[in-house]
Amino acid sequence: MRKTLCSLAVMTALCGMAHAQSNVTIYGLIDTGLVKETGSDLKMSQWNSSRIGFKGNEDLGNGYKATFQLEQRYFVNNGAINGTDWEGASNVGLSGPFGSVRLGRLNELETESFRRLDPFNEEGIASILLSTLHFNRVSNTIRYDSPVYRNFSVKASYTLGTNTDRDSRDSYGNLLKTNGADNDGFAVSLNYDNGPMLLLANFSRLSDSANSFIWSLGGQYRFGPFKTSLGYEQTRDNGWKPHATGSSYSNKYEGVRSRQDNYVLSGEYTTGPHKIAAAFNYMKVRDIRREGGSSDDSLFLADYDSGDARKYSIGYFYSLSKRTTLYGQLAYTDFEDKTMARFFRGETFSGDSVTGVSLGINHLF
Repeated sequence: MRKTLCSLAVMTALCGMAHAQSNVTIYGLIDTGLVKETGSDLKMSQWNSSRIGFKGNEDLGNGYKATFQLEQRYFVNNGAINGTDWEGASNVGLSGPFGSVRLGRLNELETESFRRLDPFNEEGIASILLSTLHFNRVSNTIRYDSPVYRNFSVKASYTLGTNTDRDSRDSYGNLLKTNGADNDGFAVSLNYDNGPMLLLANFSRLSDSANSFIWSLGGQYRFGPFKTSLGYEQTRDNGWKPHATGSSYSNKYEGVRSRQDNYVLSGEYTTGPHKIAAAFNYMKVRDIRREGGSSDDSLFLADYDSGDARKYSIGYFYSLSKRTTLYGQLAYTDFEDKTMARFFRGETFSGDSVTGVSLGINHLF
């Protein structure tokens, strides 16, 4: 009897230890290929951002869990880190019947939602044209994801801006305060997804941005092997940007104020291991105004009322397995003039159109 009681005690203790352990998953994506675009040499680059990540949870009982995620982004062709350490994600949180709450570095909600309408995931040479307020992830953020109720879900986040308290702010904080750019950020994303149909609506105000914001609406419908998407995204960029001098900031700022109206129409067809994707993207940029700086170091030598760009993209994907895919992508962008080309491609670009092609391999693990 005593041996039986001892055995039961040991088993109970071992079960308790197993119950307290975290479930950890190592995951990743490796992507690289060859890319050639107008104005640049043949290079090795990527479509999807390569990454390695760790995520896990601990069962707290009664349907509650503690969660965490760490994710590093990198370039396969040279092994260099893409962005900051743990650029992809670094957060911890709790989940349960109420949904989930996470704190740290997380996906930016508007980007996460709207990119579902782009068959190229807003990455690579075939991506739709990106807003100047396009951010994949945001730091110093608390995010809430609701449970899915009758195919409907709500996501919300709040992002802390840089410290601007009078007694402790640094030179960057001084710039933010002086130029009225010391705002916190917040975002809301509404999604309805019943399988064949997806509807979404998003609003996001970026932190430390002089209250710049972006909002979007869109929908997607799947019928058999076909999927089609339609979306609209509007950006109000108030043009605040710190003027860097070496490793510090001078007491001035520069930037480009603008309104951007972005329209996307896309489609996909999948049969067996084959997938064909295509997208048409139109962006109208209005009321471009230079903020701060000088005519020597500003992107534009004069203010500009409006211009547009049209982008046509097509891609072919062949699945060698559930994890490995070969792909080819072709894209052509027609800018209204060279000013529009420089707005999207940078001040050193001298043309008024861009053609790009990429071939690569993508592997999930």
